[in-house]
Amino acid sequence: MEKQILGTSTTIILKNKKVPAKIDTGADKSSINLTLAKELGLTKDLWGIRKIKSSNGYEYRPLVKSKIKIKNRILPITFTITKRENLRYPLLIGKDILKGNFLVDVSLK
Repeated sequence: MEKQILGTSTTIILKNKKVPAKIDTGADKSSINLTLAKELGLTKDLWGIRKIKSSNGYEYRPLVKSKIKIKNRILPITFTITKRENLRYPLLIGKDILKGNFLVDVSLK
C-alpha cells in the first residue's frame, strides 16, 4: 500500500471518537493521555509496562493496545499511558505507527 502524507498534526479516530494527535518522528512509541485512556475504557486491559526515555529522563509507563484510524487506514497500536493534560494534544503518534505507513511533511499542519 502506498504511503500517505501527514503534517505535524492530524485527527485520528480511536474507539469511534475523533481525537487530535501530534505527529512526532522523534518518538519511538505512541502515547496517550491518562484521562483520555480512562474515558475510552483503555485502562481496563493494561498490556504491560515499558521503560521510556523522555525529556524528563527515564520512566516506566503502562501499555494499552487498541486500533486507530488515520486517514483511511485502520492500524493496531500500542500506546504508553502518560499525563498529557498540559500539552496541546492528548495523543502522540510516534515512529511505531509512522514507519512503513506514512511520510511526514513538516510544512503541513
